[in-house]
Amino acid sequence: MVKRAVLLAVISISLVAAVPIPRAPANVAGEWNVTLELGSITGRPTLELKQDGEKVTGTYRGRYGASPLEGAVKENKIGFTVTVNAEGQQVSGQFGGTVDGDSMSGTVEFEGAGEGTWSATRAPAKK
Repeated sequence: MVKRAVLLAVISISLVAAVPIPRAPANVAGEWNVTLELGSITGRPTLELKQDGEKVTGTYRGRYGASPLEGAVKENKIGFTVTVNAEGQQVSGQFGGTVDGDSMSGTVEFEGAGEGTWSATRAPAKK
């Protein structure tokens, strides 16, 4: 009887250890300074991100002014879409990447401008 109880305990512990425990989403709320590289174009937009659990909303500020963005962060993965009014035309950009503390990086694709890379660092807190 004792052997059976020990065996059941070992099996139970093994099963619990095999089930991944979901991690909370990375904290991305705040201001971010971005470096964006698309072909021969380099930009330095900023992001102002708000976060509610996994949902991310905010503002992308770049060459064509301020534009809304929305997306999600799951664990340390982030993805968001921004729609920019570029000289009278609506252009969407799809960002995807990884969050690592106060930095993020990944790939981006803007309609008409192609694919590229982006990286961001959290802006220092304003005093």
